[in-house]
Amino acid sequence: MEPTPAKVVFFDLDGTLFDHYRSMSLAISAIQLTYPGLEGKNVEELTQKYNAALQQAYDEYLDKVITYEETDTRKVDLFFAAVGLPKPRPDEVKGFRAGYKAVYRTTRRTTPGTVETLLRLRKHGYRIGIITNGQIEDQADKAEAIGIRRLVDRIITSEEAGYRKPDPRIFQYAIEKLGASPETTFMIGDSVGSDIKGALAAKLLAIMYSPTAQDSERLLFGQQIPVIHHMTQLLQHLGIPSTSPRGFKSP
Repeated sequence: MEPTPAKVVFFDLDGTLFDHYRSMSLAISAIQLTYPGLEGKNVEELTQKYNAALQQAYDEYLDKVITYEETDTRKVDLFFAAVGLPKPRPDEVKGFRAGYKAVYRTTRRTTPGTVETLLRLRKHGYRIGIITNGQIEDQADKAEAIGIRRLVDRIITSEEAGYRKPDPRIFQYAIEKLGASPETTFMIGDSVGSDIKGALAAKLLAIMYSPTAQDSERLLFGQQIPVIHHMTQLLQHLGIPSTSPRGFKSP
């Protein structure tokens, strides 16, 4: 008799379990006060432009166009160009990133309902994994900082697996590590292009996390994909009561 596959739920980290956008917005808001060229500009627009710069720089790193050490400079270069500021000097890049990181790191937290959801999943026998594009040390530190490292069985990074989302091989690698079967394994993420596309290609059950969405289901890549707006809604999809453990308050 073959062993029963483990009950496994995989999550993306940035923007799914970790409220990356909130920390980024607070950091950009603080930085805005120190740069005259940013005064009077809409914080939301600045945040969106910085997020785009961050994503482009990180994609270039993952594609081996630049080194990891060059990503900080690249992010600031792209951001300054996007908001119409002159190319920053090395000391400006250093000052910008130092100020940004100071606020970003001290404001890190989970998305609403995440801790409660992870606790309930563990109580009901699920193994929990994170699949994330990034470096092992950075992502593990992030999970520790927001208080979920102890609730997760395994963090799978693109650095470890040798593949990046949406390549289905990183999902297959994660499934193997947790002893799961793709047909009964869920992947929850906020990125259509990375999380949902990759999960479906690897034959996983995908669920879209989108706090601002109005729909509860979306046609993606020829399949109807459930959309959750709060992390505790995942429990409903899995048939798990969402009652908080006694004495526990979800952040």
